Amino acid sequence: MNELTDKYGRTYRYLRVSVTDRCNFRCKYCIPTHNFKFIEHKQILRYEDLIFALKIFSKYGIKKIRLTGGEPLVRKGLTNFIKSIKSETDIEEITLTTNGSLLNQFAVELKKAGINRINVSLDSLKPERYQLITGGFNLNNIIDGIKAAQDAGLFPIKINTVLIKGFNDDEIVDFCHFSADNNVTVRFIEFMPIGNSIGWNKNVIIRGKEILDIIGEHFSLTKIEKHRFEGPALNYKLSNGAKIGIITPISNHFCGECDKLRITPDGKLRPCLLSDREIDLTEAIKMRDEALFLKKIKESLDIKDWSHHITDCDSIEFNRTMSKIGG
Repeated sequence: MNELTDKYGRTYRYLRVSVTDRCNFRCKYCIPTHNFKFIEHKQILRYEDLIFALKIFSKYGIKKIRLTGGEPLVRKGLTNFIKSIKSETDIEEITLTTNGSLLNQFAVELKKAGINRINVSLDSLKPERYQLITGGFNLNNIIDGIKAAQDAGLFPIKINTVLIKGFNDDEIVDFCHFSADNNVTVRFIEFMPIGNSIGWNKNVIIRGKEILDIIGEHFSLTKIEKHRFEGPALNYKLSNGAKIGIITPISNHFCGECDKLRITPDGKLRPCLLSDREIDLTEAIKMRDEALFLKKIKESLDIKDWSHHITDCDSIEFNRTMSKIGG
């Protein structure tokens, strides 16, 4: 096995690595407010464990990783871990998804450590609504963090905005102006059924076509071609100078082009975000057994379907919350 290819012929070059399920936020669609338990510390993979895994993944074709959580910046020693990835593996691009609350503190260190670019999760530009979503955090601090990241040279910065019909879809045009005014790319993401705390169902999805129709009432759009390592977003430049992306995991899934795997904080390999099926890598990692590790990766690729089945159901629940998967 020279590269990671599944039974449908899809080759995998992108790995999302969740370093923790801890987060300083309590976003309602990510961490439920009831019956929620964090993963025990003893079950969280150590950085040395992750380096072992990443050495093998990079040996077999993984070129890009994204560090996620929870909130990855709450885990101590993250920047040293990033330096180790750069020095000990063949990974070509390291990116990071964050809620932005700690960027004022870590932006310069992240740049020096080797982070190529960052995504910031931001679901409202209205201060009171933002506090409601996050459990009380100040929107201005996040904006300041984004500016600190730009000053540190982390560019481009992408803003991830999950849209929920009747909740924040009235801010679509505001986000388009925010993109132009702050030189960031805003990516509108259809709401996915992971977290289960606010009752996901098909009626709360605002679909990609609807988003584009709303934007088209205010701006003209020019499609932007994708570059190497770009994800599934369809990207556009607007007449006001904004750059936006549309990600449609529900209404127009991109499963046939998927090149992504995920490691959870407790060492499970998850081949599809929208499926609970996963393979436990911890024994192979703890034993430093490369042959067993490769066997487990193959098992993961073998259980990956051609596409998810979310649209077959009116509502659905998952065993893991988004914070325990890493998105």
